[in-house]
Amino acid sequence: MKSDLLSDLEFEFSLKPSDLEEFSHLLVNFQGQAIIWDDDAAEEKIVARISGHRIDISLARKSFDDIQDLFDSISPEISDLGTHILSDNNCFIESFSKDEAEETPCSGLVYIAELMVEPEYRNHNIGTEMMKRMSQIVDMNNTLVALKAFPIVDDESEERTPELKKQLKHFYTKLGFHHSGEHYMVKDARDCHAQRMRALAEAGIKPPQ
Repeated sequence: MKSDLLSDLEFEFSLKPSDLEEFSHLLVNFQGQAIIWDDDAAEEKIVARISGHRIDISLARKSFDDIQDLFDSISPEISDLGTHILSDNNCFIESFSKDEAEETPCSGLVYIAELMVEPEYRNHNIGTEMMKRMSQIVDMNNTLVALKAFPIVDDESEERTPELKKQLKHFYTKLGFHHSGEHYMVKDARDCHAQRMRALAEAGIKPPQ
């Protein structure tokens, strides 16, 4: 497989308000895919997918006395996540990089419901690139990013071996995620690519090439 595989891929991303009309002002769905041209089949092939939701926590606090009620209405996974990250009707961004305890109320939650890379295309930084591009199109300002790591995608066609789980843990840890509860991992959106580049630009520092 070519070492410059990323340059052969076409990435497509989209955003749209939730189909749940009562939450459309609070909830935005996002999805993306990486596509490559398959010469043998003479057609395009999807090699990676990502999808999820962005919840406007600041706006939700004005509509819900208990944001957990909103989480309960979106999906079982987000409902379960809420029990780990909500406190005083808010979610908080922990400062994992400092010794002292620090928590910042977040104005948004980005929940990654699916991140999939076809097995034969793994170990080529495609998953990392999908996360990077997602952070460029989704509003990450003062946001907590979360996902369910075990498993991240409900695909029974692939056995979740201890080795695969170890690889997943290493992948998300490398991206800056930390455990929250038994199955979830979270990170401060300020550690995402787009936010880091914006912070460097605001500080007048030229981003690394």
